[in-house]
This record gives sequence, C-alpha cells and structure tokens, in this order.
Amino acid sequence: MDLLRDLIILFGMAMAIAFLMRKVRQPTVVGYLLTGVVVGPYGLRLISETPAVELMAEVGVALLLFTIGLELSLEKLARMKSVVLGAGSLQLAVTVLASIGALFWRGFTLREGVFWGFLVATSSTAIVMKLLEERGELETVHGRIVLGILLFQDLCVVPMMALVPALAAPGAAQALRILVALAKSLAVVSLIILAARYFFPRILHAIVGARSRELFIIATIFFAMGTAWSASRLGLSLPLGAFLAGIALSESEYGHQIVAEILPFRDSFNSLFFISIGMLINLRFVRAHPAELCLIVVAIVVVKLVTGSLPVWVMGFPLRMAALVGLALAQVGEFSFVLLHEGARLRLVPVMHYQLFLAAAVLTMAAAPGWIAAAPRVALWLGQKGGRRSWLALDDRTEQLEDHVIICGFGLNGRRLARLLAESGLPYVVVEMNGRLVRSARAEGEPIYFGDVGNPEILRRAGVTRARVVIFALSDPAVLSRAISHARLLNPEIQIIARIKRLADAPGLREAGASDVIAEELEAWMEIAVRVLRLYGMPREAVAAKIFALREEDYEMLREMPLPGQPLRDLQDLLPQFGAELFVVAPGSPLEGMELREVDLRARTGVAVLAVLRDGRMIHNPAGDLRLLAGDQLVLIGSREQLGAAFGVLREPRLRSQPAGTADPPST
Repeated sequence: MDLLRDLIILFGMAMAIAFLMRKVRQPTVVGYLLTGVVVGPYGLRLISETPAVELMAEVGVALLLFTIGLELSLEKLARMKSVVLGAGSLQLAVTVLASIGALFWRGFTLREGVFWGFLVATSSTAIVMKLLEERGELETVHGRIVLGILLFQDLCVVPMMALVPALAAPGAAQALRILVALAKSLAVVSLIILAARYFFPRILHAIVGARSRELFIIATIFFAMGTAWSASRLGLSLPLGAFLAGIALSESEYGHQIVAEILPFRDSFNSLFFISIGMLINLRFVRAHPAELCLIVVAIVVVKLVTGSLPVWVMGFPLRMAALVGLALAQVGEFSFVLLHEGARLRLVPVMHYQLFLAAAVLTMAAAPGWIAAAPRVALWLGQKGGRRSWLALDDRTEQLEDHVIICGFGLNGRRLARLLAESGLPYVVVEMNGRLVRSARAEGEPIYFGDVGNPEILRRAGVTRARVVIFALSDPAVLSRAISHARLLNPEIQIIARIKRLADAPGLREAGASDVIAEELEAWMEIAVRVLRLYGMPREAVAAKIFALREEDYEMLREMPLPGQPLRDLQDLLPQFGAELFVVAPGSPLEGMELREVDLRARTGVAVLAVLRDGRMIHNPAGDLRLLAGDQLVLIGSREQLGAAFGVLREPRLRSQPAGTADPPST
C-alpha cells in the first residue's frame, strides 16, 4: 500500500508541475526533475518506498532507450552520412577533448576528464526535436544538421556506456579493461543484431498472424526487457541492452508498430526515471555552492556552443548557420543522466561533483527553449555582418546574364526547376550555402555559387537587379522574409516566388514582398483531394473546377496587399478573376490548319485571343481568317473558369461537348 501511495503522489505532483512547465514553455523533462526535487528526501520528503521507485525508474530508462533505439533508423543514418559522420564525429570528439583539457588544467585525472567529456558531449534529442518541430524548423538546413548530430550522439552512447565500467577500473588494469569492454560490447552487439535480424522477426511474424494486439504488446515488452536483461548478464548495463535491442529492431517491418504500442509504457515509466534523478538533487548543497554551479553552467554552454558550431563552419556553411546549430545543441541530454547514474554507481564521480553536474544539467535543459528562440536573432546579426566566406566570385558568363531566373536553394525542388529551365533554354543561376553541394554541382556544369541569400550582397552579385524572377526554394523561415525583403528593395519590378511548408507563414512573406507564395501543405491536400474524387468517378473538369475554387479561397489572403512597382499585379489584385495564358499549337494538333473563326473560342467559352506569336513575330488582334500553324502560341485572356474551358476546347476543337478529362485549368 505504501508503494501505491507513493506512485499516486509522484504521478499527481508530476502532472501538476509538468502542466505548469508547459504553460511557461519549458520541457516536461524539467517538470519531472523538479517533481523529484519537491517530493524527494531533500524536499518535502513525501516518498517512503524509494528503492521500489528506483527499480521502476530502471525499467523506465530501459524502455526510453529501447524506443530511442527503434527511432534511430540505420537507413536514415546512411542517407545523412556526410552530416552524421562529419559534423557528428567532429562535434563529439572536440567536446570530449575540450572537457579533458579544461579538467586536466583544474587537476582532474584523465579518466575523470573522459567521463565528464561523455556527460557534456550529448544533447537532448527529445527537447531539441520537440522545439524545432513546434517552430517549423525540422526540415530546414540547420534542422537537418542538428538531427544528424543528435543521431550520431545517440549512436555513440553504445561505446560510451561500455567504457564507463572500464574507466572506473584501477589505473594498472584500466587499459586492459577498456580493450575487454570494447571487445565484449562488440560481441554482444553482434549477437543481439543477429538475433534481432534472424530470430525476432520470425516470432513477431507468427505473433502478428494471431491478430491479437495484447499478444503483440506482451511480445514487444518481452523482447525489450529480455534483451536488456541478457545484455546485463553478459556484462553490459541494462539500459544499454535495451538501446541495442531497439536499434536491432529499427529496420524491422514492425518497427513503427512497436514504437506506437510501447509509447504509453515508456512515457509512464521514464517519467519515474527523471523523477528519481530529481530526488537526488540536494537543494541545500546547491544553495551552498552557487559560484561553482554558475561556473559549470557557463562552461557547459560555452563548450557546447563552440563545439556545436565549429563542425558546421568547417563543412563550409556560413557562420549564421553554424550559430543556429550551436545554440540548438547547447544543453545536456537525457543520456547524460543515464551515464551519470552509472558513474555514481561505480563511484567514478564524487558526491559533490555529482550534485553540481546534476543541478547544472537541469539548468541547461531549462534554458534550451530560450537559446533556440534567440537563435534566429543571433543568426540575423551574424548574417548582416557577412564576412569573407559569404560568397564566391561569379564567372564572366553569369555576370552578364539579364532577364534570368535566380534559384535560391538547390534541394529537390531547386534541382528539378534548374533541369526544367535548362531543357527550356532559359537562363538561370543558383545560389546555395552548402559548400559540398556547390562543388559537386559545379563539377556537373551547373551555374551554381556558394552564398547566403540572407545577405543582400549575395543577391546583388547574382544579378537580382537584372533578373526577371527569383525563386526561394528554401525551408528556412529564419532567413526567408529577410531575403525576400532584400530582393524587393533591390528590384521593385522583380517577380518573387517563395515556397513554404505551412500556409500560416504566407502572410509574413507576402508583407516582406513576395509576389507568389506556394504552401506545400495546401498543395499536398489538394492533390490528395483530386485523387480521391477521381477514384469516385467524378469528371476531371468538375474536379479541376472544385480544386481551383478552393485554391482561390485559400490563397485569397495573399492578394490583400498589392506590391509597389507592379501595376499588372495590382490589376490582378483588383480583378482576381482575370487571367492571361499561353496555348501552344503542338504538331499534329487538330488545331493545325484551322481558322480562328472555326474554333470560335469567344462564343463557346468567353475567352478572347489577344495575339498570336509566330516565328518570333507577334500578330496583335488576329483576324478570324487567320489559319493556325504548328508552333503558334495563342495569347488568351479571360476569367479563370473561362480559361479552363478554353483549354479543353483547344485540345478537341471540333467537339462541342467535351469528354471528362479534357478541361484542366492551366497552372497559374
């Protein structure tokens, strides 16, 4: 009954404090740690069954590491190998070496320096990913770099936890213990991976065939706990065994389902782990050593900021991007508590140092939302400073471009657009701030240059004052509005098209000066709607009309603010139903050889043929007896709906009633 009472107290206090933490935009992990401080032996002393709580906390951390291992996709690591192996390994190595150097100067031994380096090196995957997701920055360049470094840190927990017992060994046997620990961990990892690859899937397949959710959950817990226990019997720690089991099952076809089923158990039990850690924080000790605590917090933040920024800068990214990554990583992670707990059990860390690091780690985690929120402003300041690494010189051919397209960003969208422009014979230049990507694309003959488009000098050197269109194929909200504003000021007449993830970000970009904003979430659901309606047999013209009306409605807010220096755009804002399009008469088209009066577009659709472009010559207000030839370009004018109908008629000009699928409205 005492244990039940303790659990009710723990979960009740955790619920209240975690709720307050969310109100002040603090991570729930901090709330769990504060719960432990309040109910623990150094707080209100509300808990009597401490050993039982610690046992459940061990189960919680094992489940936590099991699910983190499941989410650590080896396929994702392979796709991001340049960031994971490059930036991740450099960040980890420099952090450990910096910690060893600083502590050695303060009189610590080498193994203490290595252990503290392990503690400081890791950052909080849960906190950082949650904050970046809330800010819409997970798919940005710096978001992907942060994810790659965090994945590498998580992967390195395996050798770190294997080396902790070796670091606690006596000096004479330490080197031998380290070699034995590495060999043992390698053997156990191989054994677990072999079992998960050839043994677990067969059992899971049979269990799934039974079509019992309860049986699947029991089997999942058995694999997680059983593997963890087996690893501990073979000389590794219980949490490390669970982590390895998760990694081994991450590539299984049932990996996502396992994560979904285990999450409720993980969230319940691992809260007990952080609460049990908080119960060990001695507030009286913290109050007695404020200077040492502040020094450790500052040292951790400075070291993490420098070592997180340095690899990104070395990889060729601008200082602005390096600062975004460094500030995101400037806190201690959940794995540090696991390592600290293991080090305390092996008496590798004194009580005083344990208390100081524990309190400092909580403070860095509490400060993480502030660092990440301030990162765009810091990056803005650094971007304005520019610097010699902000651009590479353009060649003579690019400097002479006029009426060209500037593509900012060379991801998937940028590459596809560049290919289309090249095939169409249209001039363009690409600006990208991934140095490695720039070098590889230049080797393939692309007119691409390194630069941060948040700097107006980069846009000027790319010829924004002479260009017709600038495309921002970026996913970095911290730089988009500023770059659009610079482009608009440098060339009031230029067309600016920006791609964004969320429609909610569109008004800000429109205010900055964007001519058109394409929201991926809006276009994605429209494409889904088209396919669903077509599956139910709805005619293509009806589907196109419905989607077109919805697109007009959703993008209506983007027309509320006319832009200076764009009279045609202003006219379109005043007359939102007005449009002008080109139709090309293809070779073999039924239009070839027909007179305009035979097509009778105005009577049938209300669309007027304003001009015909033929062999580079414009025929204005063409007469009805003009005979159409292959290659003619018809300049059409009318409402959006009329243009959609006109395209259907022009594809089948001799038919008055069009079959389904011929009246797609043009893309505008």
